[in-house]
Amino acid sequence: MINRILVGIDGSKSSWVAADYGIYFSVKLKRPVVGIHIVDIRLLETPFIEDLAGALGFSVYADLTPKLKEILDERGKVLLDEFAQKCREKGGDCSIAQAFGIVANELVDMADPEDLLIVGKTGIHNKFAPLFLGSTSEAVARKAKCPVMITTDKFMEIKNVILAFDGREKSIHAAQYLNEFAKEIGVENITVISVLEEPSPQKEEHLKELLKNYLNLNYTHTFKYGYPDEKLEEYIVENKDKYQLVVMGAYGESRIKELILGSTTSYIMHKSPIPVLLIK
Repeated sequence: MINRILVGIDGSKSSWVAADYGIYFSVKLKRPVVGIHIVDIRLLETPFIEDLAGALGFSVYADLTPKLKEILDERGKVLLDEFAQKCREKGGDCSIAQAFGIVANELVDMADPEDLLIVGKTGIHNKFAPLFLGSTSEAVARKAKCPVMITTDKFMEIKNVILAFDGREKSIHAAQYLNEFAKEIGVENITVISVLEEPSPQKEEHLKELLKNYLNLNYTHTFKYGYPDEKLEEYIVENKDKYQLVVMGAYGESRIKELILGSTTSYIMHKSPIPVLLIK
């Protein structure tokens, strides 16, 4: 099912947690894990260099770009060496890769549809340039052709999983993906959450039948009523000490509808206190 596990490493706390998950899956699934560091070329562009030179008190910044590029390149190598050492110590099958470019684009381009791509929710640059760099994790989640796992700042062995299921194509894909994935990593409990605007025996029965057809594991099915974003977040937050992963379909609505109503995927990805696995 999973060919390779790719992990984005930028030195932030959440990226090291992503690395821990990548190594964990490598050992569990007996698949290779690749630690990837991307030097964001936007950090080397003139406006950013001007601001950095000004902040450092330099009046001349022409020579700063190659020096900064060299520093960032060396920093990446150090991070990847640390990842490789950690991976070897834990028994993972690892390799490393580094490149220059737009972080999200490079990560997505390196991943094949059969891979699993893992990134931290908040990167190292969010502290000093969040508006300039944007949300790498969300860009990766939107653009990737493979499943994407968004990690938080704490590693937890995965035993109990929440599956968000609304019966649409992407959530069916999530249920199918979970069949093999859950067995291979040793998941013990799956709770399926379906949110409807209001009680509807007909809709509930339809969702139950779909699950019987597509989820071939033991699970419990719970219905909530109200707005999907709010009810899913409420359940996840209230049970954050019980579950270690949320699995859901990625961006099931059209982009136009998302602009008007918002995206449940984006909302849960940002609000969830536990990692989220997004299935295409």
